[in-house]
Amino acid sequence: MSTRVQHFLVVYDITAGKATIEPFGTDYERAVEAYEDSEKVHRDDGNIEVVLLGSDSRETLERTHASYFELLDKHVDRVIARELAELGIR
Repeated sequence: MSTRVQHFLVVYDITAGKATIEPFGTDYERAVEAYEDSEKVHRDDGNIEVVLLGSDSRETLERTHASYFELLDKHVDRVIARELAELGIR
């Protein structure tokens, strides 16, 4: 069985630990255009990562690129743990 690649624009806010996902289905040209536009918008922001990913489904994408889809709670816990470690508090 052949599965058509679905395209997803992911805009990841590193500081917030949150990803915004825009699906484009199989429309590669439209996905690339949106990617280029988003890159221009965020080019000077070091806290934003823009990627265009292809997958058979969003569910697969979330498994294969889990770092973009972590819950904010996990991100906050990691930040707090790092700061406590820097203060010498565990």
